[in-house]
Amino acid sequence: MKAPTELQIRAMTPEARMTLRANAQRIGGEAGSATVALIDSLNLPMSSGGMPADDPVYIEMRDIVWSAEAKAEALRAVEAGLPAMAYVDPLLQKRMGTRYRREAQGTMTAGALVGEVMRYLGYEWSGEDKLPPGCIAKTAATWRVRAKRG
Repeated sequence: MKAPTELQIRAMTPEARMTLRANAQRIGGEAGSATVALIDSLNLPMSSGGMPADDPVYIEMRDIVWSAEAKAEALRAVEAGLPAMAYVDPLLQKRMGTRYRREAQGTMTAGALVGEVMRYLGYEWSGEDKLPPGCIAKTAATWRVRAKRG
């Protein structure tokens, strides 16, 4: 697999990016890992649908995920060797009740927001893993401290 360029990825439809990322992850290797990392670092949409940024549920979810409490929970999960969502998902359930759900891309949106927070905190994507029982989301990204460049 030849890794695509940033320009090529930006020119793709969101659905094509999602397919490319899934294929690159499945194939693995250096080019596959580099492709997944590049796609994740660009933080581009992976579907044409999704929760609009002005949706009240999105706003509530964003505010929770970016809160000091959720950041601390995300870091605590990573330190325990789990995806950051492992401890953020229960917090979303507690605060949002039935408004946090898989339908209407709720868990996908939550995962994307947690990804934004983790990149902001200096982490990079390192894979995906299953979440513990009781989480509404079933899988989520794993994170490691971003490698220093240069």
